[in-house]
Amino acid sequence: MREECIPWWYNATVGFEGCPYGRRLPGDVTLPNDARFIDWVAVVYSYIPFVVPVLVFAELLCTRGTRQLSVLLFTGMTTLMNELLVKPFFATARPGAFGPAPGALTDSFGQPAGSCNTTCGMPSSHSTMAIGFLMLTMFDGIIRLKPDSNVLTQDKDEVEMQQRLKEMISVTPLAPKRVMSNTEFLGFYFTWQLLLGPVPLMRVVLHDHTAAQVCLGGMLGAVYAVLWFRFTIYMINRYKHKVGHRFFCGLLKHNYAPVAMRVMARPSGQDGTWQELQWDAKIEEVEAENVETGAASSEVCSSER
Repeated sequence: MREECIPWWYNATVGFEGCPYGRRLPGDVTLPNDARFIDWVAVVYSYIPFVVPVLVFAELLCTRGTRQLSVLLFTGMTTLMNELLVKPFFATARPGAFGPAPGALTDSFGQPAGSCNTTCGMPSSHSTMAIGFLMLTMFDGIIRLKPDSNVLTQDKDEVEMQQRLKEMISVTPLAPKRVMSNTEFLGFYFTWQLLLGPVPLMRVVLHDHTAAQVCLGGMLGAVYAVLWFRFTIYMINRYKHKVGHRFFCGLLKHNYAPVAMRVMARPSGQDGTWQELQWDAKIEEVEAENVETGAASSEVCSSER
């Protein structure tokens, strides 16, 4: 504990039991006195940044994949950067650390409020991890986008759709497939947004951090995610020929694959065999008046090689 961040109520005799604001829970989470429903919701959200790496580690034990390992290494890197470099640099106390003096922080009932943690609060590591994970899901998902199949063809394969849904099941905040349709990406990103997006706000609700501390934590999470994603993209492209291979005496399997797709085509309205498109092709936006009523339409401009 840094002296600048130790709250007024803490001493070696009573320890955390002397906190007048509530009860300290594991993981630097404060449960306020007379907790309301929103406080309990905030406690649950405060644990999500810790639950995600635990679940990813469990998935790593099952898959032994580099995709899961990448997220765990990112978690370790962000934690070390915040705890060993950034927090000691700012050495900023948490809310309520200077006592319930006049004008100090209070809750919605006018009672003194604050954190029951004794570590420095700038920046919020919970926010860093939550926004970092969220940015990784967005970056990794966006580069793998492809049009929905029903935009290019009228065929609807229910078995294929069920298989695609099964492939999306993963606790790792990275794209679970080499390519994803627009619908798959929206569902994938919305799920992680619902889980991780509220975390910074919930840390303020519990008075474990100030708004400035969670804002800086979120910005650092985004910066870490950009740097880490650039590094991982370089690595997976460099070792794309090793996808599916095992290394480190078979302990790890390279399952973090680069983007890979091909365009399959057949004459419209016919039951011909699907073949790989041997033309240069691109998808262009169609003017509204050229779209047939009641049907999805796409235009493929191509030139024979």
